[in-house]
Amino acid sequence: MIMRSFLRMGLLALVCGAIFPLHVEAAHVILDPSGADSVLLSDLLNGDVVGVVVGDKIFDDFSYSTLPGDDMPDPANINVLGFQDLDGNWGISFHGAFIDLPGNGPSDALLRFTVGVTQEAIDQGWRISDAHLFAGGVGLGEDSFLSIDESFQENNETLNVFATTLGGPLEQELSDGVDFDELYTSLRVTKDIFALAGDTNQIVRTTAIDQSFSQVQIGIPEPTTFGLMLAGLAVAGVLRRRRLEF
Repeated sequence: MIMRSFLRMGLLALVCGAIFPLHVEAAHVILDPSGADSVLLSDLLNGDVVGVVVGDKIFDDFSYSTLPGDDMPDPANINVLGFQDLDGNWGISFHGAFIDLPGNGPSDALLRFTVGVTQEAIDQGWRISDAHLFAGGVGLGEDSFLSIDESFQENNETLNVFATTLGGPLEQELSDGVDFDELYTSLRVTKDIFALAGDTNQIVRTTAIDQSFSQVQIGIPEPTTFGLMLAGLAVAGVLRRRRLEF
């Protein structure tokens, strides 16, 4: 009788599972820093992917918005890849057609995410010390302008890269970096991507936006040293109690 009840319960669970599939929590995706794999920004926005891990950095809590009717790419057309820069810093790259077409006013996109240090790296004393920004695949015609402005919620530091032909020949600065006055285990990053095409038939574009973060290791007591510190505190506590007793 008991066996039949268990069989009925098992059959009911199978039927319910077929009708009402079990909810599977989305997870962070580990990206190869060689750029061999990627995730869509749209999957990071809709929750199909919680975030990505590149080396000892976690990137999550993404948001993205554009101006109505402008030419910036849809999140389904933006790939997010992992990479490691020449100095060994871990980062992510946004690949897409960040453009503005002539004759339709400027285009603007606002991209936000959080970068953090993995718990294992935190336990080893690693902290974020500086940030680096680079724009690739940049092109523009006459009387045109492109800029990426970046800020951080935790401080007043900013980054800026740009290319302009407004009022003259091409001027550009496609990379920027900043050293933070403090060390962080996480940062909230905001990027504003702005493009304005002139009256020529040439578009303004950047197709790759790279972001990497440097880290430093703060001192952590060696296990033996830490044990001696605890033992010293315990002995001090015992001696203090004895003095109070006398």
